Amino acid sequence: MKILFFIVSTLFFAFLTQAKLQLPAIFSNDMVLQQNSRIKIWGQSTPNKSVFLNVSWSNTTFLSTANAEGYFLIEFYSPAGSNLSQWLTVNNGKEKRTLSNLLIGEIWLCSGQSNMAMTFRGYPQQPVSGKEEIMNQSLDNTTIRSFTVDKNASYTNNGEINGTWSSFVGNAKLNFSAVAYFYAKQLQTQLKIPIGIVNSSYGGSMIEGWLNEENLKKYPEIQLQKRFPDSVAYLRPSVFYYNMIRSFKLFTIKGVLWYQGESNSANPKGYGSKLQDLIFLLRFTFSDLKLPVYLVEIAPYRYGDAVAPAILREEQNKVATSIPHCGIVCTSDLVPLEESNNIHPPWKQPIGERLANLALKKTYFETIEAPESPRFNRYECKGSECVLYFDHAELGLKLKAESSAEDNGFEVADSSRIFRNVGVRVGTIPNTLILQLPEKNFGKLESIRYCFKNYQYSKVFNTVGLPLFPFRTDQWE
Repeated sequence: MKILFFIVSTLFFAFLTQAKLQLPAIFSNDMVLQQNSRIKIWGQSTPNKSVFLNVSWSNTTFLSTANAEGYFLIEFYSPAGSNLSQWLTVNNGKEKRTLSNLLIGEIWLCSGQSNMAMTFRGYPQQPVSGKEEIMNQSLDNTTIRSFTVDKNASYTNNGEINGTWSSFVGNAKLNFSAVAYFYAKQLQTQLKIPIGIVNSSYGGSMIEGWLNEENLKKYPEIQLQKRFPDSVAYLRPSVFYYNMIRSFKLFTIKGVLWYQGESNSANPKGYGSKLQDLIFLLRFTFSDLKLPVYLVEIAPYRYGDAVAPAILREEQNKVATSIPHCGIVCTSDLVPLEESNNIHPPWKQPIGERLANLALKKTYFETIEAPESPRFNRYECKGSECVLYFDHAELGLKLKAESSAEDNGFEVADSSRIFRNVGVRVGTIPNTLILQLPEKNFGKLESIRYCFKNYQYSKVFNTVGLPLFPFRTDQWE
């Protein structure tokens, strides 16, 4: 009997110590790895035992030893990107995991709330423009792939990464983030290599949900101890960072696309500071102090507050123009009047392509004509006219033909702070507009505003068709 007990006990102990070889879900068949980089792969195996890695592009066997808890980490180098299918194997002498149909290319993390999460399926009564063409006419593309991180707003973080890789083929196309796909497609057209997207987004989420607790301690209005019920889980602070970002911090990426802000638009105070914190947190998390982060300006929409969303866009722009290796794309021309009550505007292709052109210019140093929208610089007044000067408009500006003083987006105010619509025309100097001040009952000019509202459709563009960023010259709110 004692011998039997000894045998059973020994087998049970062996079961505990021979841990199953496990890899995070992000390491699976059909994945994309960042090219020309030091890559880390990690997982669980037998404690204190060796783990071996082999890859199809090298004859080297890479070795690691799992620690006492069975955790292992192996580092290796990836080659230049190509459409050639690759493989890798991880084994611990007893078990082997083979990952096949891998590609080497460029990896971008796409994050934010519902406009980034929005797939080609769209939302009820809110379709994505061009869906039919994408589904019925576009060829399958096996070299654009996406890993969609499962949504997780749980207060209990087990450190697991859940999600699946899929290629842009067949019905799987419907599950791709539309913005992310159009970004990847434009990038691939120029770079000629595979593109991998990691889509980690949560509809309705506020920026506070993507920051860690240490960041949020700086903001006394954030109640870290408050527990939100599951019905409003999107309001929970920090959970998206811990559950949907930090879990794959060792995964090598090229950069980040961020499309969020709608849920913070009612109270934009402090948004810029939090956005800056987020960018630095992402760079710290992924161990890259120069990690590119490109933003999407929240689109025009008839929010409850007429001006607060414009202030949030202003905060977005301040951050994007003040932090190195950042940028932002303008959306002020993508929501015509009939869509002004649609929080999920259907035109995702221009957003993705504008983001891609920005990245191609600023991150990949490709030759891209005028990838940035015009931006207000300064003004000079002489009598009843003001000359407005703009950056990123060296080749000129143009007004929509139907623009008038009533709807061109330009307003001025004197010390009364009552804004009045004014006419504007293209200046003789290419990067200028001429603004006509009111002739009657108007004192000294105190403010100029352009599209500085919750909803206003852009009427000013540069020569490649990019809209002018909204702006104001006052700081009254």
